[in-house]
Amino acid sequence: MADWQDLELDEMLEWPLPAQGVVVFLVACVVAALGYWYWLIPMQDELEGLKQQETSLRQDLIRRANQVAALPKVQAQVEALQAQYQQVIRQLPEEQELASLLADVNDIGVRNGLSFQRIEWAPRIDHPLYIELPISIELTGEYEDIGKFAEEIASLSRIVSLKDIDLKRIEEQQELLRLKVSATTYRFKAPAKERA
Repeated sequence: MADWQDLELDEMLEWPLPAQGVVVFLVACVVAALGYWYWLIPMQDELEGLKQQETSLRQDLIRRANQVAALPKVQAQVEALQAQYQQVIRQLPEEQELASLLADVNDIGVRNGLSFQRIEWAPRIDHPLYIELPISIELTGEYEDIGKFAEEIASLSRIVSLKDIDLKRIEEQQELLRLKVSATTYRFKAPAKERA
């Protein structure tokens, strides 16, 4: 076997086969190391980024699949809310019904034997989505009659709430009570596009 020190680089093709094999192996190792360093390491970073993106996309897909699965329930809830909203809207008086509502409240009081000292519209209270329409009422009557009045007001087909209640006994007549109350109904404001 030739001495390794006698081998010349420019005569590499004439070297013995084991020496050529060692050189080819060393060159292959250097090329593999350079390829790993310059090609595989950046691809591993890209692969890691793609794995994180896959995890994120998978979570997004699961979230959206859950939303799609819940869609029929949500649609049913929206439809139920729409029906309730329409029912409430039907219970609110229209502008042209306000005079008859005032007359209905008066008739309920008269039917129950109450004496009105005052029944009139108070100033409207404006809110962002609706308007409060209070009716200032002052009347006298017996306790049971006032209770029946309140019950019939609550059973009106239109929404009317009684608030700011002040109930006192009339000193001269012990069986009579004086009631000051605000019977309030409401109107939704039309959305801006409907008002235009």
